[in-house]
Amino acid sequence: MPKFAIFGLGYTGLRILRTLQKENVVLGVSRETKVEGSILLDLSDTVSLENFLKEYEGSKFDASLITFPAQKLENREQVFDTIFSISKTVWMFGSTSIYQRITSDITEKTPLDPEHDRYKTELQFLEKGGKILRLSGIYGPGRNPANWARKGSVKKTKRQLNLIHADDISEVVRLLLSYPGNDLPSELILSDGQWHTWLEIFRFLEDHGKIQVVPEEKMDREDSFIDSSLIRKFLPGLQTKDFWGELEKLEELI
Repeated sequence: MPKFAIFGLGYTGLRILRTLQKENVVLGVSRETKVEGSILLDLSDTVSLENFLKEYEGSKFDASLITFPAQKLENREQVFDTIFSISKTVWMFGSTSIYQRITSDITEKTPLDPEHDRYKTELQFLEKGGKILRLSGIYGPGRNPANWARKGSVKKTKRQLNLIHADDISEVVRLLLSYPGNDLPSELILSDGQWHTWLEIFRFLEDHGKIQVVPEEKMDREDSFIDSSLIRKFLPGLQTKDFWGELEKLEELI
């Protein structure tokens, strides 16, 4: 039976842990969250990290996944060395915000922004042989895009919104970690591949009386469509949730 490790049990990490536990041996590693199948470990504590390495270096994980923003760790090099030492394959979550908005479509070939806070850390990770799954905006239960509109953190513009449901992320991780071949690219993008703008979302919410009607505004920044066709070539059966149907559920309209 495959053996995996999930580092970081936040919004997505915890869901991934529970999905993988259905068919695999999985160890969850978190600084704060303690659930069945997990341990508490502060990765910034060098001594604890050394002890963790000693405990698990004799039995490697088939794959490990880093779900938290590793660039915030001062000892990230030690963290990477530790995880690579105990894992045959290592994946890390990234963000599609790292791509430069210079074309209407963003793919894995789009240049990265060297000023992005993840840039140096991702290069360091890739040089060690890791693989990165860059995610679009994450939504789902507890992360309702409509609330971003209510709070005024987004504007009513024609700007494209690129999203991926938390449950879809869990399923994609399951498929990637159990992928039978060795031809997966080192960098992949994941989005739901659906076209929807903030203007459409605002109007949907307004029509259902969920928010007050506000005037349309001009776009305040460049937008691009996140093209996730490459990952679908390797996972041809991948199905992602319908955004409008999920929004109706989150707004309790169905």
